[in-house]
Amino acid sequence: MKYLPLLLPFLLLAAFAAPAQATETEFQSLLLSRQPSALETLARERLARDPLDDAALWYWGQQSADDPRVRAELLPRAQACVRDRPQSARCQHLLGLLIGAELMDSGGFSAMRRIGEVREQFERAVALAPQDYAMRRDLQGFYLEVPALMGGSGRKAREQAEAFARIDAPRGVLLQAVLDISNKAFDAAEQRLAGVQPGADRQLAGDLQAVQVDLGLALLDDEAPVRARAWFERLLQQDTGSPELNVGLGRALLALKQPTAAAAAFERALQLNPKLRIHHRLAAAYEAAGQNTQAIAAYRRVLDEPASSAAADKARERLKALQR
Repeated sequence: MKYLPLLLPFLLLAAFAAPAQATETEFQSLLLSRQPSALETLARERLARDPLDDAALWYWGQQSADDPRVRAELLPRAQACVRDRPQSARCQHLLGLLIGAELMDSGGFSAMRRIGEVREQFERAVALAPQDYAMRRDLQGFYLEVPALMGGSGRKAREQAEAFARIDAPRGVLLQAVLDISNKAFDAAEQRLAGVQPGADRQLAGDLQAVQVDLGLALLDDEAPVRARAWFERLLQQDTGSPELNVGLGRALLALKQPTAAAAAFERALQLNPKLRIHHRLAAAYEAAGQNTQAIAAYRRVLDEPASSAAADKARERLKALQR
């Protein structure tokens, strides 16, 4: 018994570490299995016990950063986490993610002034957790999407992909494919993505699909809706339960002037994930199909849960026109 006082700290550490690891795995499972409500419930439970729980904040923020109402709640939490836990990569990354989402919604000169804050948060996060793919991906995305005068850099984006390839080869390929997409080298991107074989790795499968969706949307932006439709249809054969792939297909169908089919794809996406903020797309599809009753209902949902201030303004404009 004389050794018990020496062992007690290690026993206590093990007792607390095991539940923490189990809950971390639970967050990952809920995110991968597309259960946003359950994930939010778990995050709130964790945060009620510890307001600085960076895992709870980060996983919740990953799925909800584009929701203005949730973002308003998460932003002060993330700011407090950065203040009180400055060495937490998750807190740093989440704050950058939330600020970035807010700036995309608001736009204008104020967004231009604050864009540097996003870069700083992402760079700090990667410095603290260089092995984290999500953080590296968002930093690369910032470098690719922002003009050079505001911190963007194709060279730095390429360096992120090269550095991460030395840490995690398959995900390094994903970041290289993102570079290809940015350069409109779509064939090269598709070839790279075909070489990533996740097998039973659900996390890698999810990371792969996110870049596949980016490729499909880039094809749409490049005015190649036929190829985009075929791309999304092929991916849906492998994963019929993906809300994001159904949204992509709906956008391709709408671009091809097939609004009824597009609305059906958007409805499937919402059935799979009711928290998706795509009612503005659903409303546009119904309106283009001449189904004004459904369009009005969808536009009203936009006002209840706007994806952005611009989407809300458009919904008001269209409602006024449709209800004359």
